[in-house]
Amino acid sequence: MAGEGSNIQERFPLLDTLLVLVLAAHLLAANLAGAAPLVCIWLDIRETRRGDLVAGELGRYLIRQSILWLTAGLALGGSTLALVWAAQWEPFYETAGRIPAARFWWALPELAFYFYCVAMYLRWWTGSGTSPTWQVVMRRLLGVLAATNLLYHFPLLFTVIGVYSTRLAVDPGMLNFRRAMLDPEVLSQFAHHVLASFAIVGVAIMGFSLRLGRKGRPAGEVQRVATWGGRVALVPTVLQLIVGMLVLLALPERARDGLLGGDQVGTVLFGLSIVAAIVLMHRLASIAAGDVERKNLIGSMALLVLIVVAMVGTRQRARHGKFVSTASRIERAVAAVETTSGDAIARQPHDCDAVPMTAHVRSSYKTKNDVYTTST
Repeated sequence: MAGEGSNIQERFPLLDTLLVLVLAAHLLAANLAGAAPLVCIWLDIRETRRGDLVAGELGRYLIRQSILWLTAGLALGGSTLALVWAAQWEPFYETAGRIPAARFWWALPELAFYFYCVAMYLRWWTGSGTSPTWQVVMRRLLGVLAATNLLYHFPLLFTVIGVYSTRLAVDPGMLNFRRAMLDPEVLSQFAHHVLASFAIVGVAIMGFSLRLGRKGRPAGEVQRVATWGGRVALVPTVLQLIVGMLVLLALPERARDGLLGGDQVGTVLFGLSIVAAIVLMHRLASIAAGDVERKNLIGSMALLVLIVVAMVGTRQRARHGKFVSTASRIERAVAAVETTSGDAIARQPHDCDAVPMTAHVRSSYKTKNDVYTTST
């Protein structure tokens, strides 16, 4: 099976590229659904207190888009898992098998809860201004519950699986999920994901301003909405650069070195994402200050998509510069053990680094002397 996975990658070199594109589309859709209800609470308050009808119109639009894009995100997420299965990347599914089953069984109720909360939010947010106080409070509470439930459950689950699938599994037993959540690499990537969610919502707001412009709405309304979008997207984009450095520092040394020159593709993707993020910050700052020309808005939206694709590609290279070679490394380890008369063999650090535990191979290493030993 392992050899077949390696051969599939060799026969279909575009499989990784397709996986990156589909995963990036999934993240764009799911991130919007995760943060939009929280932004809608701000718009709801603005409409209620200031009588800002445009804020209410935008908020209800975002709620509807949350339902639509989460549905699309589920389809794209299923496609992503199918591509991982097609690539026969066994460490992912082996690590998923070490997660308590309840984490997966609760996925459907969690999704149903999200859809119920946002649907009720939309139903109770009529924009008439006549809603009773209890209904106003309840719909905003439902928005908080929907967003935090989605942002907490799924990003953390798949971040834990992704991170731990690239590590040596000293203990092949079940993972302590709560302890794994506090891993620095997991926490930094989760924080990066949450910030990206708000940046994507900000760009979606700019897209709504373009929609208003096409409908012939007053220029003042279009500018105001576009400015909101620029401000909502700017703050998390700036913070993402800071958190991104924490993500880089939390990566295993081998993966970090690959992004800083050791892997040409990974380095190019990482550099592209950084440069694009800096350019995006400049554009968002100008939009937040009132420069809401159509080309500026569309350029910012395109840059965000480029950054997401480049960052997903960077993450895949950081994790899976061994994506193709993991299976073959395990095979070499088994073959070496079978042909070696001793109980252990010495290996160079780069040969066994980040090879996950399988059912047939158990790896241990002595970090002090950089001696890796593999035994059956």
